[in-house]
Amino acid sequence: KNMEASNPQSSDYPVTHDTTVTLKCKDTFTSSGGSETVTCTDGTFSNPSFTCSKNCSIPSDWVTKNMEASNPPSSDYPVTHGAAVTLKCKDTFTSSGGIETVTCTDGTFSNPSFTCLYWWPFTKANKVEIS
Repeated sequence: KNMEASNPQSSDYPVTHDTTVTLKCKDTFTSSGGSETVTCTDGTFSNPSFTCSKNCSIPSDWVTKNMEASNPPSSDYPVTHGAAVTLKCKDTFTSSGGIETVTCTDGTFSNPSFTCLYWWPFTKANKVEIS
């Protein structure tokens, strides 16, 4: 379940009847919903009422598809479960249109619905004649 005891520490086990233990999500996971405490009753812990979901890292295919995160910036990774990220095309590429916001769900980003196309700016300096 990607959880560990934070109070008392796991070295303090076994615990006695009616002892309340505080759980936390392991590193790279985010807690959502419910209480983070469980109680030992007759040798069995109650079920936690929260879940731990995996955070997201930058997918390698964003680089090969010429995309980068603009909000939050790439330096703010990993992104927590449930958070949204806005993508943009790298310089010299333009978006084909579509949804540019993706959401982290248990370690995986949703798929963007746009592609980044190479854009060659036509200016007076590099004007091309087509006949």
